[in-house]
Amino acid sequence: MDVKLDQIKGIGPSTLRILRNNGIWSAYDLVLRIPKGYEDFSIMTLHDAKHKEVITVLGKIMTPLQLIRGGKVERIVFKAEVLSETIDIVVFGRSYLLKQLNLHDVIQIKGIYDLYRNQINASSVVKAEKRVEIKPAYGIEGLYDKSIMNLVETIRNEKLVTIYENIPQVYVDKYRLMSRQDAYFNLHLPKDMNTIYQAKRRMKYEEAFFLQLKLMANQRKGEKRLPKNYDLHAVKHIIEMLPYELTQDQKEAVNDIFRDFKKDHSTYRLIQGDVGSGKTVVALLAAYAMVTAKEQVSIMAPTELLATQHFQLFSSILKDVKIALLTSKTKNKEELKEAIKHHEYDIIIGTHAMIESDVLFHHLGLIIIDEQHKFGVQTREQLIQKAHTKDILYLTATPIPRTLALLAFGESHVSWIKEKPKERKAIETRYITRDHVQEVYDKMHAALLKKEHCMVIVPAIDSELIEDNIEKMEQELKREFHVELFTLHGKKTHLEQEDAMRSFLTTPGSILLSTTMVEVGIDIPTATVMTIFHAERFGLAQLHQLRGRVGRGQLPSFCYLISEKEDIERLHVLSKTNDGFKLSEYDLKMRGPGDFLGVEQSGYFQFKFLNIIDDQAILLEAQKNVMELIARPDFYTNPQFKYLVKSITPTMMI
Repeated sequence: MDVKLDQIKGIGPSTLRILRNNGIWSAYDLVLRIPKGYEDFSIMTLHDAKHKEVITVLGKIMTPLQLIRGGKVERIVFKAEVLSETIDIVVFGRSYLLKQLNLHDVIQIKGIYDLYRNQINASSVVKAEKRVEIKPAYGIEGLYDKSIMNLVETIRNEKLVTIYENIPQVYVDKYRLMSRQDAYFNLHLPKDMNTIYQAKRRMKYEEAFFLQLKLMANQRKGEKRLPKNYDLHAVKHIIEMLPYELTQDQKEAVNDIFRDFKKDHSTYRLIQGDVGSGKTVVALLAAYAMVTAKEQVSIMAPTELLATQHFQLFSSILKDVKIALLTSKTKNKEELKEAIKHHEYDIIIGTHAMIESDVLFHHLGLIIIDEQHKFGVQTREQLIQKAHTKDILYLTATPIPRTLALLAFGESHVSWIKEKPKERKAIETRYITRDHVQEVYDKMHAALLKKEHCMVIVPAIDSELIEDNIEKMEQELKREFHVELFTLHGKKTHLEQEDAMRSFLTTPGSILLSTTMVEVGIDIPTATVMTIFHAERFGLAQLHQLRGRVGRGQLPSFCYLISEKEDIERLHVLSKTNDGFKLSEYDLKMRGPGDFLGVEQSGYFQFKFLNIIDDQAILLEAQKNVMELIARPDFYTNPQFKYLVKSITPTMMI
């Protein structure tokens, strides 16, 4: 049942017009328009809060109040449970609160939310009354919040709408979830904050359940094949010949891949390695195993420079393997394509050139896609369709938050490489303001005297809005340094870009001035100083990638973040950690998940209730439940699951 708005008592012409202008046409629409917040509380979850935003929330004191003296002002610190999340509360200069507040008291907190410290710097902390009246806030201009509440109450009392359950009852019972109808009405007409929490818990599970249903139903299903008959002894010989020992993370990733090879169906795997963690060597060992099984391997990289570096690395280690480099610059391309077709090459490394229709393989058994999020879905799929068996390795040096990776690929299809090789030294990262830039230049002078390479990054080529752009910085660097200076940016032709990079690589004691084009794919052991101007204009993950262009060898390396004080907290986070996975969590909160997986604007990660960072337990439970459901032999034929099957739409996520 779902009545029209003009059939509901209390809705006159004026209210009808306002509701319709807001996309509300029926009782069902009105019930589904949940409040934006409650009372004068500005947010429904901390995930909605922005860094440095003033918020007001209800919380429960979870740890004893501590008075800390030191500095100019004494402060009280404690932890509170706010909207089902634990957060640090800091209150300056209010020592009297020690006598007023006790453990487990419910309090109202107003203050500035600090995303990076996960804390509220409170300007006001007051004890809430035992029964706080919860007043929903809808933000519909022209209508009082109380009027909307009254309309929803009428709809509920007169049973003017029926909201059907959409989760299998077994899971509603298992997790003691509210019914869907009760959850919606309780969000509009809550008795207390716990009622809101329980209603939201139900809706979070619903969103997690349907997200997992769509993702899992569309993940690449393994095609039947024989187990890969690779030569393990030959692979071990290559490992023994490496000039370094594999890290434990690398060993585990290799083992994951080889377990996949032994299965009786094709597999896919995401190899996620932080910058400088050695994921390429893992891919090399997987490729060599496939060569020993008499099958071909294709490796697609997003740039010619990265493809060339892979070709050089593979050729230096796998000396007896026939390896081809296929890019737009390849000479005698037609002859090379013919040779690939007849299996005269075992490993083919290239760029988008490999997806051309006349590039055919004899027996393509493994596809490796480097920096997979840099390619569109169609590009990846065109290469995958050329394979004899659809076994795929996706590589990325852009750390994807754990929860997001598990969502997109599934827990059994992700391998993490966090540990850096022992010989790699941590990159010393410092945040400084522009007026201290001479400190950076002194460090660069010292490095250049030792014939090391230095990189300078600016965000624009010639923008009048950005003082430190390519044109002005080139003049400044030429005045300060009397060494070879090469520039790299998007206005140069492809040939000019390649020449600039090649010249920089082969000129010891030189400087590269660039835009973010160097973010991925440059591996120079003698690059030791990275300087990033206007660092506040870049995301944390991008800054981490840029920083990773130095420190590739055994030399001490430095990264300078030059900005102004407005962004000090965010840049200090980067200066304190070299862990790209931690940084990715911050970036996820700021940017959203689409950018990490190359599915921007997909609509898949637009949630009203679910927080993919804080609600990992719910997501993993839903994933397990959906796996059980889809594994049922009658899932696609049983009438009771018909509506679930219909809800699945193609995503082509991976």
